Amino acid sequence: MPTQLALRFDEVPQVSRLRLVVPVPEANVSGIALGAKISFTVPAFPGESFIGVVGRISNALDEKTRTMPVELDVSNPNRWLAPGMVPEVVWPVSRPRPSMFILPSAVATTTERTFVIRIRDGVTEWGDVKRGASMSKNGKDLVEVFGALSLGDQIAVRGADELRAGTRVNAKPAAANN
Repeated sequence: MPTQLALRFDEVPQVSRLRLVVPVPEANVSGIALGAKISFTVPAFPGESFIGVVGRISNALDEKTRTMPVELDVSNPNRWLAPGMVPEVVWPVSRPRPSMFILPSAVATTTERTFVIRIRDGVTEWGDVKRGASMSKNGKDLVEVFGALSLGDQIAVRGADELRAGTRVNAKPAAANN
């Protein structure tokens, strides 16, 4: 009499289409767009780049990590990618409005506020700002600032609380190497 075996089909995970969850830092969530194509790599395939498409945005921030989970749909027809791999994502950062970059020395910080000194009609005024990203351009360190500033505003190269708002000054353009 033949022996009967209990057979079972193992569940095979679907790997032709994967979901990659990316924790996007709070400072970068304004640039997330459904349908955007995001590039990433995995250590198993050095030199190869893969693409995921933003399919879902959680719209909820993780309070501990200050990140927002964003799900990318990844087509994997050659089955190179596998669940559990650790990708390195190149997340494109964009701002909803143009950024303003100034010399870091122009930003003054006290215990109460962070500000720049704007000069209008030869009179100083303090304009509150928030710092953003830092960058270097043409050998100069710059810092991104957000606040009530406009293109063309004249900003003091050195921000300091000793230069009080309402002080009359004779402003000169900064030297090209400042």
